[in-house]
Amino acid sequence: MHRFAAVAVIDAFGRLLMQERGDDALHDPGRWGLPGGDLEDGEDFRTAAVRELAEETALVVGPEELESLGVHRFRSESCGGDDELELFAVRLDVGDDDLVCGEGRQVRFLDPLVLPDADLHQALRLTLPLVLDWRAGQERGDYVCLTLVDPRGWFLMQERDEHAPVWPDTWCFPGGGLEAGETPRKGAVRELAEETGIAVAADDLHDLGEFHVESPNGRFRYHAFAAPTLLGDGDVDCQEGRQIVFVDPATIRDLPVVASTVRVLDALTEWAVDHTPVPPDDARGFAGVVLVDRRGWILLQERDEHPRIDPDCWGLSGGHLEPGETPLEGAARELEEETGVRVDPACLTEVGAFANDHRASYGTWDRMWVYAAATDLTDADIDCREGRRIVFVDPATVPSLEVTKGAEGILPAFLRSDVYASMAP
Repeated sequence: MHRFAAVAVIDAFGRLLMQERGDDALHDPGRWGLPGGDLEDGEDFRTAAVRELAEETALVVGPEELESLGVHRFRSESCGGDDELELFAVRLDVGDDDLVCGEGRQVRFLDPLVLPDADLHQALRLTLPLVLDWRAGQERGDYVCLTLVDPRGWFLMQERDEHAPVWPDTWCFPGGGLEAGETPRKGAVRELAEETGIAVAADDLHDLGEFHVESPNGRFRYHAFAAPTLLGDGDVDCQEGRQIVFVDPATIRDLPVVASTVRVLDALTEWAVDHTPVPPDDARGFAGVVLVDRRGWILLQERDEHPRIDPDCWGLSGGHLEPGETPLEGAARELEEETGVRVDPACLTEVGAFANDHRASYGTWDRMWVYAAATDLTDADIDCREGRRIVFVDPATVPSLEVTKGAEGILPAFLRSDVYASMAP
């Protein structure tokens, strides 16, 4: 009887260490299997498993670290004899860079479900369900995530790329595994710095709590943190993934989001209500008006190259408040000055007050009050007195426009609002 041992090594992301066998392999050449091999004289299965793992991958484990998934006997198709295998499993915080291929074409961590059965070594094909069940029962409890919340109330998120070891092409909060002896709070600070280049003080983090999630890659227990910030996308140095940007929370659930991030969203949203940073009391004040025509199109201004704030961008008709002027009065005045359209302030409906990132122009986050009104006017009724043009714009084209920093947050919020719904046909 052919007796051998094999080891299923699961990494921190739930991937399985697999070996592509060489053309000269005695059993199933060219197929993918687990590190392992025959028992030598006087060896038991566990001792052989430890030795074979080290010889074939350079990974060293203690015999006590291996968990047996049982002894399995089967008729070998490739050898025409009876095989007896004891399969072991272990979870290690290692990656492909820690491996040295000592046998076969290559050894690497893979999603165990990406290869068809025909490409698998017979022993792995027969025992893979046991490996997957064992993986699903494992719990990783050393994971942390941290997001920043800007004055708009937007959350800093990472879009993972196609190279991510797990959950490629999805969105999540910056985070990762803890290092040895590291507290969750310090680990969250380190992970944020490594992925974004942003340094925050551990004492500035707010603990959102511990969360649990089950996935095909196993069970995860992780700590989530949040912190307010006055930074923006331009301050982020994306060092991992496709992009790391601030995302409007109203749009997050429309994205492909990692399950662990979904679990944190409710707690984060509740926390952000009282902890989103706001512009200081002496911040500059701005006001603007959005007119909505009978088609539901909205009046926007294309700025020229001269404005200090966001030249060559599309935005609302509006501007600075004058001393002693209320936002409502300022909005009506600015509309008339820029378009020649006079409205009774009492006919304007408040949309809300928004934080505008004017750091590039003034070094500050400022406030802008936005109002709206339905109108029967057309482009011909607008006297463009500022910028390149002021026209009614189809809302469907807004995502394709280069908009001002303020309009970036204001326009999507307005188009989602009950105020706009009451004015659009």
